[in-house]
Amino acid sequence: MQLPLAHIVLALSLSLCATSLPAPPQLPTTMNAASASGLPCDEPDFSCITMKTVPVPSISAGQVLLRMGGSSVNPVNIDLVQPVCRAFGHCSNGTIGNDGAGTVVQVGTECGDFAIGDQLWGFPSGAYAEYAAADCSHVGKKPHSVSMVDAGTIPVVGGTSLQCLNAALDAAGLSSASNLTVVVTAGQGGTGFMAVQLAKALGAAKVVTAATGEGIELMKKLGADVVVDYHKHKLSDVLQQDSVDIVFDNLGVPGTADALMPAIKSGGTFLVLMGGKGGKISSHPKAGVHQVAFGLATAAKPEMDKLAQLFDESKLVPHTMDPTYGLGQVSDAFTRLLSGGVLGKIAVVP
Repeated sequence: MQLPLAHIVLALSLSLCATSLPAPPQLPTTMNAASASGLPCDEPDFSCITMKTVPVPSISAGQVLLRMGGSSVNPVNIDLVQPVCRAFGHCSNGTIGNDGAGTVVQVGTECGDFAIGDQLWGFPSGAYAEYAAADCSHVGKKPHSVSMVDAGTIPVVGGTSLQCLNAALDAAGLSSASNLTVVVTAGQGGTGFMAVQLAKALGAAKVVTAATGEGIELMKKLGADVVVDYHKHKLSDVLQQDSVDIVFDNLGVPGTADALMPAIKSGGTFLVLMGGKGGKISSHPKAGVHQVAFGLATAAKPEMDKLAQLFDESKLVPHTMDPTYGLGQVSDAFTRLLSGGVLGKIAVVP
């Protein structure tokens, strides 16, 4: 039986479409990765971190495999290889790094939102590597306006700052920062440079922060209305009584809550990001002031999608320091963060 011409044309078209689909990338079986020993590092050279050849991760049904394009150095990455890691009950062992951006090369059967070739950002496990697996619930599509390297520096600090500011607003019973005065205690570091921008993006009328040197101009460029040089003045010395609605203490040093409490309005919020410096909420808060001791950040796909929207709306910008560091230079990147004077973020680029 002779097929009608239309059927022949349709069959040829389907055949051409099938052959034109991109083939799944051929993946190596091994990769380079920055690996920790499971024991605390000797400082300052962080000798427990070395570059190794390890197997490329296998993914589960709810994961994607990313070819990594960038990651970053966060204080928690250093905490987990310093002697303090013993107190946490866990010292990093194996491939390290906990946030970044990359291109999808494999997709689990339960990850219908993503496809091979998508550029994602978020929280892959073992991000200091050529490839890393990530739960699909913990990644989102990266903003179009941000490079892969810059995108890799944002997830931890962006997600944490967004959750902290929202938690401070929630504590005060507020749905937005519209017309509020927000204080970010340390502006020029990772959570700080994001929090200054996010406070403005969430509607704050006035943002106050502390920085020094080149950080002062950077903070003004990113939207801070008042920048205090912390080598010359304390925030508590320049803030008037009952002038502040929200304090986000992202630095978290002891005594900050008590020092800034007079400046917070009744009905406002003091939130401290708990960490290794020992900062706490006040034992004697002003009447009517809400306090939040913010512990573990749980940022995931919702926060990454919100951040991507704000970046693509030009309400947020990245700030990645030069130089960037390769997988064999992670110990140098850790040392650089500890040396101080960091403006924005330090990138690790596979």
